[in-house]
Amino acid sequence: MKRILVLSDGRPGHYNQSLAVAEALSQREDAEVTVVEVEVKKSAKYLLRMLLNTPLGKKWLAKWMRPERIGWFYEGYTYEGKPDVVISSGKDTSMLNALLGLLYGAKTLFVGNPKKLDHRLFTAVLTVLDLGFDNQILLDVAPTLPYTGDINTFCNEHGLDPNAIYYVLLIGGDGSGYVYSDAEYDALIDLVNSSPDDVKWLVTTSRRTPVEMEVKMQKQMKTAMFVAYNQKPQKVIGAFLVLSDVVFVTEESASMVSEAVASGKRVVALYPDQYVSDASYVQIIDKFDQKALFSRHAIVQLEPSVLEEQKSDHYNMTRYDQILQEKVRHI
Repeated sequence: MKRILVLSDGRPGHYNQSLAVAEALSQREDAEVTVVEVEVKKSAKYLLRMLLNTPLGKKWLAKWMRPERIGWFYEGYTYEGKPDVVISSGKDTSMLNALLGLLYGAKTLFVGNPKKLDHRLFTAVLTVLDLGFDNQILLDVAPTLPYTGDINTFCNEHGLDPNAIYYVLLIGGDGSGYVYSDAEYDALIDLVNSSPDDVKWLVTTSRRTPVEMEVKMQKQMKTAMFVAYNQKPQKVIGAFLVLSDVVFVTEESASMVSEAVASGKRVVALYPDQYVSDASYVQIIDKFDQKALFSRHAIVQLEPSVLEEQKSDHYNMTRYDQILQEKVRHI
C-alpha cells in the first residue's frame, strides 16, 4: 500500500488542493493518506530555504538530517514512518515537502509556484500557469475536491428542494489587491433581490466579508439559505455547487473561483471598481476568461439581464477529475 503524506499549513484552500491530488493518486492503487498540520519556525525558515537551494546545503541536509531533527525547522510534524509520496501547497509547507524528499527519497508533489525554492527539489509541480518548468504538470483548474456528501440529506436538513432552480453567490471581501465598497455589497443585495420568481438563492459569506455587511445582507437578501460565515461557519460550498444552475463568485478568492469553475456550472466572476492584483493571479483570471471557463462582470455594472443569460458549456467536474487522475498517473 502506498503511503501518501499531505502537509497542511492550516489554510483550507491549500489543504483542499493537496488532498484532491492525494485522492486522484488513490484512485489508481490502494493508498493510505495521512494529513499532518505543521507550522514553520520563522527563526529557521530562511536558513532551511538557503540550505535547500544550494548544492552544499542539500549535501549537508542529506548527511545530517534525521526525522527527530525536523523539529529544528517545523512544529507539529508527527508522522511516523517513511512516506512514499509527499504533497503540499503553500510556501510554508514547501520546504518541509522538499526536505522529506531528501530525507526519505519520497516523491514530492507541490501544488502552485514554489517561488523562492528551486523547482527541481520536487518530483512534480502542479500549476495552472505555464512556469516553464521541466517537471510541471499543467492544469486548467487548480485541484479541487468534489462534493462527497448526500445532497438529498443536505436538502432535508436545510429545507431545500433538490429540484428547484438555484443560483449561488459566494461572497468574499478585501484581499489579494481587491477592495469592496459598501455600495458594491449593496449591489449584491440588489442582484439577489431582482432575480426571477422561479430562482432561489444559496448564499455564503467568508472570513473576509466585513461583519457589518454580512449582517446587512443576511437581513435584506431574499434567499433560500444564507450562511453568515463569521457568525456561524459552515462548509456548504460543495453542496451549493452541486445544487447550482449558475454560480456568482467575488473574484479575489482563488480557491472560491477555482471551486466554482471546477464545478462545471456556469460561473460569473464579480470584481469591484478598486483592485490591483498581482501578476500571477491576473494571468489565472485571464486564462479562465480566454478559455470561457467563466464570464466577468463589474459589480457596479450588474444588470438584472445577467440573471437571464442561458447556461453555457463549461468545465465538466467529472471530466476534470478524470483529467487530474490522468495527469498524475505516472507519479
